Amino acid sequence: MKDNVENRIKELEALLEEFKKEKESSELLDFPWVGNLGQWYWSVNSNKVIFNDRKLTNLGFSREELPDEVGFEFFTNRLHPDDYERVMANMRSRLYKQSEAYEVEYRIRNKDGDYVWYYDRGKVSKRDDEGRPLLVSGIVFDISRNKALEEELREANEKLKEMVITDELTGAYNRRHLTDKLKEEIDRMERTQDVFTLVMFDIDHFKRINDVFGHDCGDVVLKTISDIIKERIRKIDIFCRWGGEEFIILMPNTDSGKGFMVAEELRKMIGACKMKGIDSVTASFGVTSYVQGDTQDTVIKRAGELMYLAKMQGRNCVKA
Repeated sequence: MKDNVENRIKELEALLEEFKKEKESSELLDFPWVGNLGQWYWSVNSNKVIFNDRKLTNLGFSREELPDEVGFEFFTNRLHPDDYERVMANMRSRLYKQSEAYEVEYRIRNKDGDYVWYYDRGKVSKRDDEGRPLLVSGIVFDISRNKALEEELREANEKLKEMVITDELTGAYNRRHLTDKLKEEIDRMERTQDVFTLVMFDIDHFKRINDVFGHDCGDVVLKTISDIIKERIRKIDIFCRWGGEEFIILMPNTDSGKGFMVAEELRKMIGACKMKGIDSVTASFGVTSYVQGDTQDTVIKRAGELMYLAKMQGRNCVKA
């Protein structure tokens, strides 16, 4: 019993000396103080952690809810499963001198079961004669607000990116995005000797729809047909409003036979769609596949020529 008390006193004295050293050092303190929860100390051999009460209260706990001595696992067991291995690997690399500092961001579960984001930075403050870690000290911040702002910014950037490449009226991709994707697809074809198909279509008599029923009705037609196409095509297909009432579908890994079948199905779906105030709407399609040596201009031109051939031969049909 006496030996245990003496050992405990020696351990506390050692910790006190290290606290004094840390107070005199600015190494751990040269950080912005927004969200600062204070410093922590981990005695490796006894596995005891000393920390500011704010680290507890920030997780929804009071000091009275915890035992007098808190081990390292109290915090590591609360790590988000997706962060656990990364955090522990970071800590191990510092303990065994593979990195200069322990520095990591992670999610930690609070008392209510929700996760908050922490930024943790630490160092081994004391080692034994064999170089084994005795005391690890660090500083911790709640960066949940920063992470929330980062997520808001990411979502805003995604929306902005989508706006840049999307036609505002129809929700289809715009001409610029199609040409970028078409270039990528041609580059891929030259490497893989695969094939892709381009489907171009134009809404028949669209000028008459605008003249007779008004531009608002014309907009409804464009949006309705676009919704039909987006619902039918695959996720890997690129659907673009090429200009006015002309549209293009880029279909990777698709030959002209399959492209013709899809175009014919789309033609029938458009013809069967009932729109308020309009008897019927039809579209004319041109279908062509990539040929070795094609450029963006040649493959688009060929699809366009086939589409105009469909119009010249009575409209509401598919030419390939």
